[in-house]
Amino acid sequence: MKGGHTLNAPPVPAYKHFSEEIQTRQYRSLEVLLGSDYGPPADIWSVACMAFELVTGEPLFEPKGGKTFSVEEGDLRRIRVLRPWGLYEVLVEKYHCGLKEASLFSDFLLHMLDFLPERRATAAQCLSHPWISS
Repeated sequence: MKGGHTLNAPPVPAYKHFSEEIQTRQYRSLEVLLGSDYGPPADIWSVACMAFELVTGEPLFEPKGGKTFSVEEGDLRRIRVLRPWGLYEVLVEKYHCGLKEASLFSDFLLHMLDFLPERRATAAQCLSHPWISS
């Protein structure tokens, strides 16, 4: 017996959810934030957030509470002012990335941050992206 399990125990199915709250707040995917069903694409979202932080030294998303909402609340309708800033522009203007690097990196991340989990890049697609091989 190792770690409370027998060595011959069958593997736990990958589709089983052990917790309703997963992922670090800064890396939490939209479907998890909104309380929807989630699967492997949620991990791809988190990897994109981590990649951004590894490259820039800062989190991609820094949730902050307000008077009418908390950082744990999935009801985004209460947020009155959102300041959109494109990822490419953030990389160029704030982090002073070169234009080609910003273009490749933002393309890499945006495929991983698709709002629809079924359209999000797979791990295999991420590994074949030009940003990885450049």
